[in-house]
Amino acid sequence: MSYLETDKQTLADLSIVESMYDEHPLYSLYPATETKKGKRLMLHWITYPLNDISAIRKRQEAIAWQKLPELPLDEEELDFIEYYLEYRDQIRKPNILISLTSAFDRLLKHDAKRYVIKRGVTLIIRLLNQLELIRTNLPEDAPSLLKEMAQSIQYTIYTSELKEAIKHYKDNKTHLSTYTLDKYDYLFRCTHLELIRELLSHIYILDVCRSAHLTATNRGYCCRPEMTKSMDFSINGFVHPFTEKGRKNDWKMDNGNICFFTGSNMAGKSTTLKAIGIAVWLAHCGLPVPAASMTCPVFDGIYTSINLPDSLRDGRSHFMAEILRIKEVLQKAKSGKRCLIILDEMFRGTNAQDALEASIAVNEILKKYPYNSFLISTHILEYAQHFEKDSACCFYYMDSKIENDQFLCPYQLLKGISEAKVGYWLVKKELGGL
Repeated sequence: MSYLETDKQTLADLSIVESMYDEHPLYSLYPATETKKGKRLMLHWITYPLNDISAIRKRQEAIAWQKLPELPLDEEELDFIEYYLEYRDQIRKPNILISLTSAFDRLLKHDAKRYVIKRGVTLIIRLLNQLELIRTNLPEDAPSLLKEMAQSIQYTIYTSELKEAIKHYKDNKTHLSTYTLDKYDYLFRCTHLELIRELLSHIYILDVCRSAHLTATNRGYCCRPEMTKSMDFSINGFVHPFTEKGRKNDWKMDNGNICFFTGSNMAGKSTTLKAIGIAVWLAHCGLPVPAASMTCPVFDGIYTSINLPDSLRDGRSHFMAEILRIKEVLQKAKSGKRCLIILDEMFRGTNAQDALEASIAVNEILKKYPYNSFLISTHILEYAQHFEKDSACCFYYMDSKIENDQFLCPYQLLKGISEAKVGYWLVKKELGGL
């Protein structure tokens, strides 16, 4: 499996698995898994996005399918199977004399350990038969991920002694002699333990697909972003997933590989960049994205510089931290891999003139790497205007205005460069009475 490259700063900026900035972690978007190991698998999918277009499309196709089968057992039963498989007491090869002696002993006293074995064996026999039903009832139009799952189930069961458990279940659903119980217990916990775990892994994949499908249905997410090997890059009706009643916007990399986002403070530039970054991340996970539709290049890496801290321990100023971070991400772009790089308000740690000149210099470097996509927000209008006629750049802004002495921010993304200047008004409004 081939994975998208990233780093700790990006994981923190996009709040992938935990949040440092009072935001919800991204994995909390998909809470509907029915099993504990399904939840862990969902976390793994979200933590490790793919950069293999075929693997991504397989996940998308499975999640979008309307006929996903029910899980063969409920959460408590699957948890018990996991407990039973880890249970190491009373593992022994089946022997008819020992089985008869043990059966006689249990007539005289209760054996709690034996209960674990009996219930574990019974549940696995039922599981095998339920998986067989899923396999045989899978329609011809099933997605390839489920067809591969069905083929794996068939091969695992019918090229091993596990097929005997299916025959036993069909012949006699309720009764297990002591010897038969011992035989299957040894088969499940010793001889074919790894095969049982492999079969369980299919259930957890199904659990994740069902959970993602449910989230997409309930939230109106796009299940199947179009992943492309070209640089076509657009997203319609997108929104940051954790904004309350957030406004949906459209965006497209109209030309070139550099997109400027301008607008006043508090207009929503950073949130918009995060929303696009999250959509790209989830698309590479093969999961539904918070948008109506999306066309996305398959990137090799994603890197952000949004909530960049300074470092008192290393003696670095915020400005130096910004320089080093930009150097770090540009080395990724220089490596020849195709990356999405998001830079939010570059060089805010220095004076306006320095920031303008440094930003222009960085932009000239970015133009050298046309197979990377750069999203840059800035409140320095002169920086954006400097490249207004450059074919490598396109421009969007977050609308805001002062009307009737009120700051209005509709969080609408529009094409062009912002002309809004509200900083002085905000200062005067908030500090005028001091």
